[in-house]
Amino acid sequence: MSEPVLHKYFDLGDRALANLTLGSGERVLLTIVPNGFAVHMLHLFGMIPGRCMFGANSLAVDQMINVLLRDAPQLAPLPRARKHQDETPDPDNAPERTLSLFTRLALTAHDVEDLTRLFERTRNTV
Repeated sequence: MSEPVLHKYFDLGDRALANLTLGSGERVLLTIVPNGFAVHMLHLFGMIPGRCMFGANSLAVDQMINVLLRDAPQLAPLPRARKHQDETPDPDNAPERTLSLFTRLALTAHDVEDLTRLFERTRNTV
């Protein structure tokens, strides 16, 4: 197992994406749009999106955020990506953004199945 790597991180407000390699070497894409959140497998060195591994609507995303904010101190800090863009107005005083929480959780997964299990557990936790 190698270390997980965050390749791209773009948080543009209501739309965001993170491209990362898990410890198993599998590449995934986390995307946030106004209607929800999705995790896609990536193929061909992270260039071509594959099937959706996990999806959540905006109501489920709100529930997941509440759970992750409660558990955020236990997650590792967000590393800096090679291509990193964060449009937080005031990063020092702003609450943690959704993409940051989801990326920090994703970087703890060993492989795609573990990643899906983590997000499912987060979505179903009260």
